[in-house]
Amino acid sequence: MQKYRELAEKLLAGSEADFAELHIEQTAKTTVAQAGLNHTNSGPVEQFTGTARVLVENKWGIHEFSSPDQMQNALSLASSLAMHSRPYLNPFPILPPAIRDTYSDDSNGVPLSDVSLREKTFLCRHYCDLLGASLTRGSVKVTYDELLRDKVIVNSSGTSVREVENLGSIKAQAVLPGDFAASEQFAVRGSFDLFRGREKHIERMSRNLLTRAKTTGIASGTYRVILDPELTGILIHEAFGHLVEADFLENNPAVAHMLRTGSAVGSECVNIIDDSLLMNHPGSMKWDDEGTPGARTKLVSSGRIVSWLHTMETAAKFDAVPTGNARISEHGKPPEARMTCTYMEPGTTSLEKLKLRLNNGLYLKGFMGGATDMDRFSIAVQEAWVVRNGTIHKPGTPVVISGKVTDVLGSILDTGDDLQLTGSLSGCSRRGGNAIAVTYGGPHVLISEMQVR
Repeated sequence: MQKYRELAEKLLAGSEADFAELHIEQTAKTTVAQAGLNHTNSGPVEQFTGTARVLVENKWGIHEFSSPDQMQNALSLASSLAMHSRPYLNPFPILPPAIRDTYSDDSNGVPLSDVSLREKTFLCRHYCDLLGASLTRGSVKVTYDELLRDKVIVNSSGTSVREVENLGSIKAQAVLPGDFAASEQFAVRGSFDLFRGREKHIERMSRNLLTRAKTTGIASGTYRVILDPELTGILIHEAFGHLVEADFLENNPAVAHMLRTGSAVGSECVNIIDDSLLMNHPGSMKWDDEGTPGARTKLVSSGRIVSWLHTMETAAKFDAVPTGNARISEHGKPPEARMTCTYMEPGTTSLEKLKLRLNNGLYLKGFMGGATDMDRFSIAVQEAWVVRNGTIHKPGTPVVISGKVTDVLGSILDTGDDLQLTGSLSGCSRRGGNAIAVTYGGPHVLISEMQVR
């Protein structure tokens, strides 16, 4: 990719456009799956993709290309499209700093590319056999996904950055008769080490599933609940995070007014961060897809809105600063303001003390699916446990929690001291676009009122 980077720099050095940008990347995708006795491998599937974006006389043009020798022609076509497009009504974008730098995450441990396909296949088979032997019935599946990406962003203002990413995940899934299901995923950026030695996690997952198969029903109603860190993260990401992506707010002025700076959206113990510099996690980025450096952005402080997530365009429109959250989900389309590693900050209370404070209610664990509609959400929970007098009493049937996000965040009474992050290589899609890698999480949280059905 270095020679393509140098070619991009030469092409943009002579650009007469107000602004011109080349985003190029080379990827290799691999998937290994073990479902019972059935085994499949695919990849590595290699692909070169790129996007040329040009701003001329306050008008944008964008063109996708699929080969390095198409870069010059793509810039010309993007310029032509810009001259024939509608005027761009927003202020001139806030451009990233002029910098030439390179970052590779292969120094974080054993790179994924250095591990043989044979070992990856063995781990999938080993974990699948272990899960199947523990359950003795039902169906099991273990999947390994890998994405190796070499990304270059060059623009006419002097930015030239290259980032090499090693992204991988292992997902274990099991289903028992009666539709009792469990899944657990481990995802990482940089090192294969996370995937080794997961036998205890697999065994605990199967034990929990067998216990839950002997559940009793939970009546619909309003409950005091504790959410585990994964559900806290899902609540923050799905129900809240998309609402503070600035290009979404640009098209939804009523929501933008509700979430203006200083507005109360939660209790005083709610503090929410988006941090793209957590470089061991899949959602991280040294630079975003416009070349803006990644950053730690505080979105909510003591229950009040502090910032939104911005691209260089939305920052100019809202008189803010770019937050390093511009991300491309599909080449040939402009970057969008998207989350990276988004989480609720932990407090100082242990889980045992949270249970005592809960007294009687539900302890909810694991994410199975969900939906959002503006500021309302519905989340399917994997495990529901009845708590009596501060102690886990018995398992309940899987439930769905729902509500208005600001009501729920405002009902948080306390936050645990146990921050945990969950990553996914294809964990976030928006408006029907391709899914992108993200990380989400938080501590255990105690909520005074939650709608459960």
